[in-house]
Amino acid sequence: MFARLTVQEHGKDASLDTPGGDEVLDRVGGKQSGLPFFAFLDEKGGMIVNSLRPDGHKSGGANIGHPVEPEEVDWFMVMVKKAAPGISAGEAGTLERWLRNQKK
Repeated sequence: MFARLTVQEHGKDASLDTPGGDEVLDRVGGKQSGLPFFAFLDEKGGMIVNSLRPDGHKSGGANIGHPVEPEEVDWFMVMVKKAAPGISAGEAGTLERWLRNQKK
């Protein structure tokens, strides 16, 4: 299942925010990290992994946002494999190739 939350809109777009979305963002560690932010949750709503890539320079990690740079794609693929351990090598490879080639 996939859910997209709209958060932190301003001015006339503030009405687009998902009710309770800021609380969810805070619960999964993304309140101060910037957008976009990804979190993969288990069936009970517990966090499996989020888009805060471990970073020795920033406590809690650095948000990868939309993964474009090699280290961002690397972390996104770690996220996918943690959240979907049954993903086939072919499916993972297709996703990874698309992410790595999108910038070209």
